[in-house]
Amino acid sequence: MPNKTIYVSEDDLPLFERAQELAGSNLSSAIVRALRRYIEIEEASQRGLDEITVIVNGEGSHRRKRFMGTRLAKRLENNPTGKGIQIQNVYRTAGKRYALHTRVMSDWNLEWGDPEYVGDPNSWGVGSGLLQKIMSWGHDWDSFKESGDYSLQVFETLEDLKAHISSELYRAVSLAMDGPEIEELDI
Repeated sequence: MPNKTIYVSEDDLPLFERAQELAGSNLSSAIVRALRRYIEIEEASQRGLDEITVIVNGEGSHRRKRFMGTRLAKRLENNPTGKGIQIQNVYRTAGKRYALHTRVMSDWNLEWGDPEYVGDPNSWGVGSGLLQKIMSWGHDWDSFKESGDYSLQVFETLEDLKAHISSELYRAVSLAMDGPEIEELDI
């Protein structure tokens, strides 16, 4: 079996010692796993891909799914059931598939605030445009992770995806696919 010598700085020694504790007696195995992960992320990054982590839920529990890809389009719209909103993100995966991440949030039942100041909270639903306005402010909705239903579907082709998204989102995805994956700018 070939040997490789790794020189570790004094400052990094605690890191290696902790890795040894976690890996048991096989530090080489831990280093190889870390290097594989590092190479996977770096090669994907060089191809213009990001590490995407999404939430999915079922039967009351949240799980995280991770893949390499790039987001093509995002859309906020009324939920087709007529209650609440849905936020859909379409990604192109490293495997050249289309991943659709959907989050459905029921209408908010806001029972706080001074009605003179904030208006009638019962009129703050999707139809009033308040949620769309708040979303347009760039608020990070990840802070509301516990609310809503999340799903992730993967499709082989754009045509397979088409039946599961609105025509507006389909147009946005199609436009994103028409351009180059990465446009190099000399600025």
